[in-house]
Amino acid sequence: MLPMTAAFKVSEEMLERIRAGNCIAIDEISGQVGIAHEKSMKILDFLSEFGFIEFDPDNTRIRITDLGEIFIELSEI
Repeated sequence: MLPMTAAFKVSEEMLERIRAGNCIAIDEISGQVGIAHEKSMKILDFLSEFGFIEFDPDNTRIRITDLGEIFIELSEI
C-alpha cells in the first residue's frame, strides 16, 4: 500500500497527465506514473468518487473534469 503522501503525489501526477490529453487509457496512465494497475484503479476510483475525473462507459479510459482542473490550478498556487 502506498503511504498517504505518496498516494496524494501520484494522484496529482495522474491528474496532470490526464490534463495533458483529453481522454487517456487507464493502462496508459498506470504505465506513465509507474505503478501497478490495481493501485492505479484505487487512486482513480478515489478521484472519480470526489468528481475530479470521469470514467468512460466501459471503464477503460478517463478524462479530467472541471473540478479536477480547478484542483490542479489550486495546487500550482
